[in-house]
Amino acid sequence: MKKLSTLVILILIFSSCDPVSTLEANITNLTTENLTIEFISADESSSKIIQIASGEMELFQEGFDIGGTDLEPSLFDYDSVVIKNQAGQILKVYKESEAGKNIYTINSYWIVDVPSRRFFKYYYEIENQDIK
Repeated sequence: MKKLSTLVILILIFSSCDPVSTLEANITNLTTENLTIEFISADESSSKIIQIASGEMELFQEGFDIGGTDLEPSLFDYDSVVIKNQAGQILKVYKESEAGKNIYTINSYWIVDVPSRRFFKYYYEIENQDIK
């Protein structure tokens, strides 16, 4: 009887917990160049740099939310996103307010995949025409 009551208590505890949603956001370099992507923030400790070889994909952001049902990548901390080639030349600068294909526009230019009910995978692809 003691084991049964312990089991019932454990079931009640786990069933009352809020579910956790997880996020994985990746950036793919479909260009012919190796790229450096700088996420610029007014708070330098929040800035981020990703290096992506031609034809490769790198993780941009991952995270989780307790009780959340929809997660998407967040670029709110960044003032701009700068794409450079290996020589350090600036190829493209994304600002939040710019029109056209923009890394900030999650709903329009990121590909979303939901492999399970609470797991969200996002992909942003940088192509040759994006940096020319």
